[in-house]
Amino acid sequence: MPLWLRTVFAVLLVCAVPLAATMLLAQNAALVKRQLPNLLSFGVGVLFASAGLHLVPEAVEHHGVLPAALLTGVGFATFYTIERLLAGHDHDHVHGLAMGAPHAAHPPHPAHAPGGARSILPIAFGADALHNFTDGILIAATFLVRPELGMLTALAVGLHELPREIGTFSLFVHGGLSPRRAVLFNALTALFALAGAGLTLLIGSRAETLASFVLPFAAGTMLYIGGTVARSVLPPVDGVVPVRRVGWVAAGGLMVALLIAGH
Repeated sequence: MPLWLRTVFAVLLVCAVPLAATMLLAQNAALVKRQLPNLLSFGVGVLFASAGLHLVPEAVEHHGVLPAALLTGVGFATFYTIERLLAGHDHDHVHGLAMGAPHAAHPPHPAHAPGGARSILPIAFGADALHNFTDGILIAATFLVRPELGMLTALAVGLHELPREIGTFSLFVHGGLSPRRAVLFNALTALFALAGAGLTLLIGSRAETLASFVLPFAAGTMLYIGGTVARSVLPPVDGVVPVRRVGWVAAGGLMVALLIAGH
């Protein structure tokens, strides 16, 4: 089988695993809506752990501590600015979606969602696309350098992507999309993994240099999104600390940590 065909197959496999999981979730829209606060909390843990335990260390290895920190800060500041511009005068409502209130189980239609919640959509989409782009580069680069390890790398990436894509799916629903449309958005971001793989096959090892700069930028976007959503799902509800949601945050972070440690 030609190298490019094996690479494309591996990338499609990586994208298919989390996509299938979110499609199963979308089949039960009532369950998704009811569990949205928990899914968002899980996503917060995944985002923080992915950035802090995976992307930032990789960036430090490539660039050193200070450049990696600066690039991460640029990513954070860029998406903070974008969110401010998109939310406009409704920005203050981004943390006002009462995740502990009964109506929180029913995400609003995009046309009626709070401004800040709507602005999460393009930010989450952009961050997911960046991460998938670098995943495509990583898989293709492995096939180019050590073809026998290509599928193993794809498997490791796929397992790592599963919790992150579930978290992104919950962010899309939080932003006002229906579960089925959120699956479509997840599928669209998967195309960026194919783009990253295709670029790597075209330009070879030079693509790794591009990926090394995208990694810390993507980490900054994840830290920003994670912090934004955490402020809406973790504050006390009626004076009671949402211990269950803290547990979901910890579960998301622990899952990513175990997957990273295992590979």
